[in-house]
Amino acid sequence: MHLHGSRCTGGESSARRRVGSVVARSRRCRWLLLLALACVIGVTQERPARAQALTVPPPDQTRYVQRLNATLPLSSTFTDDKGRPTRLGAYFGNRPVVLVLGYFHCPNLCSTLMDGVLESLAAIDLPPHAYRVLGVSIDPSETPELAARKKASYAPVLANSGVQLTLLTGAKPQVETLAHSVGFEYVYDRELQQYRHPAGFVVATPDGRISHYFMGVRFDPRDVRLALIDASSQRIGSPVDQLLLLCSHYDPVTGRYSAQVMTGVRALSLTVVAALGIWLWRAARGRRGAA
Repeated sequence: MHLHGSRCTGGESSARRRVGSVVARSRRCRWLLLLALACVIGVTQERPARAQALTVPPPDQTRYVQRLNATLPLSSTFTDDKGRPTRLGAYFGNRPVVLVLGYFHCPNLCSTLMDGVLESLAAIDLPPHAYRVLGVSIDPSETPELAARKKASYAPVLANSGVQLTLLTGAKPQVETLAHSVGFEYVYDRELQQYRHPAGFVVATPDGRISHYFMGVRFDPRDVRLALIDASSQRIGSPVDQLLLLCSHYDPVTGRYSAQVMTGVRALSLTVVAALGIWLWRAARGRRGAA
């Protein structure tokens, strides 16, 4: 009788331990369920807010008319920041090019724009020799000396990132031809003695075709990285980058990659939520049966 009672007591103790284990796992899964729901909500809300923060409206009567796949005037002649005549095509051939139009004595917008471009490039984790950055003045009165002084002002960012930046000046016909090919509309305000122009930049393929537009003055490094990889015809980047390109969609209106990859993350999160819900339901049934 004593032995029989001991076995019964041991069985009850084992059952209690099993029930306690199920309860503990259930509590952990409730926390995982809450975490998964938070991820779904966060993914749904994060990207639109960031898109709003990274774009600014262009000045009145100026804009980018997007001409994707248009060819840049590679035969046009400019002068670099060292005073040397050069063809635009000399900067193309084996890597994508980030092209920024503006002017060097611009009181605020152009410097803010170039700062945003260089800061985003410094954060993309691609080798500097994988792309080139060109800044072209839309003001035909600006000189190579002014371009050199402007380039020197970016020295701290360039030193930290290793970005290869060249600033070009040119005559009015060459500047207008380049601006027209890019769809860069600008006007000179004689009253303010300033150029009114849109804010943004262009990514061009190694053979000089327009691949991507980015609007605003601050840019998501992930989007810039994907644009460079895309423009380079997959000659740079990792397998993870290629997967992101397959899962992402480039929106030429906003100049951003979005939607598809976020949809995939949402679907995965919802699947996890559903699986945890089923597990909790089965665990509850098992607990009631053990009791």
